[in-house]
Amino acid sequence: MAGELKETDNNSLKENEELSNAVEQKFDELDNALTKGEAFIESNSKNLLIGIGAIILLIFGVIYYIKGVKEPKNVEAAEVMFPAEQAFQRDSFQIALNGNSQVVGFLAISDTYSGTDAGNVANAYAGICYKKLGDNENAIKYLNAYSSSNSTLEPAIEGAIGDCYWDLQKEDDAIKAYNKAIKSDNKLVSPIYLRRLGLLYLKKGDKSNAKAQFEAIKEKYGESMQAQEADKLIAMCE
Repeated sequence: MAGELKETDNNSLKENEELSNAVEQKFDELDNALTKGEAFIESNSKNLLIGIGAIILLIFGVIYYIKGVKEPKNVEAAEVMFPAEQAFQRDSFQIALNGNSQVVGFLAISDTYSGTDAGNVANAYAGICYKKLGDNENAIKYLNAYSSSNSTLEPAIEGAIGDCYWDLQKEDDAIKAYNKAIKSDNKLVSPIYLRRLGLLYLKKGDKSNAKAQFEAIKEKYGESMQAQEADKLIAMCE
């Protein structure tokens, strides 16, 4: 009996180690994807930043699937969600959101699997789909329904919410959301939204606050892509 228990413990430890390694690998992929994604994001500033959220969620969808092996409900939800994720990757946002005869959409998954990790991720996917489809009000609703304590995910979602508010010309709300994103001090996310915030202040004619954001990029995130144009942006505030 002792031998069997020991073998069971060893198997459990091995499973946990494999899971931990898989999650760690996905975090590495996340960093790489975010770095590569910055070029696209920065070259499409008028398309208010949501690309970073899409990249993060695609990767974390996989992580939640991996973690879900311990939770049958999560496994079921992740399997149901996979076709919707594929539709999302093909930019078929209407199908990904509402589904069809072959696909269960993110809205249905969010409702049916409320309380699971996959259901939570479905909220964020739904928010991004709504943003892509031009429905910023519903985008904000579902992005706010997504919860995460992750140091990269949380500020990225806040930044995406800020983009929605900017689209809606609710600039004060956008500023609040961008400040929440920046507060994380995340080296990947914060400089992106410092730049966005600075550009918003410039649009409002507040050159002093705009300059402060661009200077913060240069001082705190000197190795970021955004820092490369910091001097040019600062000069626009003189």
